[in-house]
Amino acid sequence: MFLKVNNLSKFYSSINVIENITFSQKKGEIISIIGSSGTGKTTVLNCLSGLTEVSSGTIFLNSSRIDNISANLRNISYVFQESPLFPHMNVLENILFNLNIYEKKDLDSLIKKTSIDLILDKYPHELSGGENQRVAVVRSLIRKPDLLLLDEPFSNLDTPNKNILKEIILNIIKKNQITTIMVNHDVKESLELSDRIMVLNNCKIEAFDKPDYIYKFPKNLKIANLFGDVTSFKLNDRVNYIRPENINIVDHSKYKIKVKKSYYVGGKYKIIGNYLESNVTFYHKSNLSKGELLFFNFNDGDILPIE
Repeated sequence: MFLKVNNLSKFYSSINVIENITFSQKKGEIISIIGSSGTGKTTVLNCLSGLTEVSSGTIFLNSSRIDNISANLRNISYVFQESPLFPHMNVLENILFNLNIYEKKDLDSLIKKTSIDLILDKYPHELSGGENQRVAVVRSLIRKPDLLLLDEPFSNLDTPNKNILKEIILNIIKKNQITTIMVNHDVKESLELSDRIMVLNNCKIEAFDKPDYIYKFPKNLKIANLFGDVTSFKLNDRVNYIRPENINIVDHSKYKIKVKKSYYVGGKYKIIGNYLESNVTFYHKSNLSKGELLFFNFNDGDILPIE
């Protein structure tokens, strides 16, 4: 494995921030770390980068131990939510700062791919948020890092700029096989961009698997809800949990539902209906009226394995 993290812990006095984080990562793999606020996501990145000293545990990157060396000796690049640029330097000077060796063709290629060729002479105060993040990406990637860390890199961008930057970064990462770890609050983005997803809870790894598996087979209801809507209904004295998209409206079945509310959520309607004593949520292409009676069914294999 290209990256090996063993029993990584960080605590301040008696407060654990992360505890016994252990995982490995293949070269070129993209891992997303998600979890509620305060679970230690950014602390993991800071410990890997060397910005935060670990309390215990080891980190091996490209066969070399790095937890016991300073941050500037680790070949790791870090793109923050708001990546700071030197205000007295223009874009090109910011990219090349403290960079002794680089291939001009690589720089030219990154500049072209990120479309920052027309802003190289501008200063940070003249840049938009999207332009600032593109510069930060180029500055990080020109160093050809062994490991790329991304901490909420898209969160302050509007949707068009976010989509453009996501595509740029993903294409560069995949083409150059750059090992990447990303912290992201947007679960849909994590499902879309990641090879594997790590869920942190109470300072520890609670789940770690491929996106489709962790979505379809969550360990518990909290993880299930983290990845999207979950609806439930009681059947045969057991509460069943299922994703709303797996509720099928049919002409007739033994399951009858009465519509209570309808919300437009873009391209479809989110419907809440009453089945026996349960409120069941499902999606429908059309708006439905309060009180309307419908039949639904589902596949047994779509019931989430939650007790």
